[in-house]
Amino acid sequence: MVKLERLGKYWLIQCMVVIFLTSNLEAQEEIDYQGLPPGEGIELVLENCTVCHSTDIILQNHMSREAWDKTITWMQKKQGLWELGKKDRKTILDYLSKAQGRIINKAKPNGTKGNLMYEFDYRPNPL
Repeated sequence: MVKLERLGKYWLIQCMVVIFLTSNLEAQEEIDYQGLPPGEGIELVLENCTVCHSTDIILQNHMSREAWDKTITWMQKKQGLWELGKKDRKTILDYLSKAQGRIINKAKPNGTKGNLMYEFDYRPNPL
């Protein structure tokens, strides 16, 4: 009977450890991507874009590849974003146009008009 009790305790501890590790991995994955969907180029987006602003501004914008490209150029000219290499810029644009591309045939959030980039309040970058 004592052996069964001891086995039961070990089994319970093992289950608790598995549950903790599983929930911790899920939380870590969410933290790593900061709400952005996973995909090729996510690391470059996080490394280059979230230095100045949170991912909230990315998540609230859905633009064409051309509009994302113009936005990056504007950030470089007016906001101090450094020059991106051609390969990195292409990878970032590929990711943004796929993950945060235009939404067609959907109403704009809150009935807004015009450029959505300037019509929301964004939480500050935590850095």
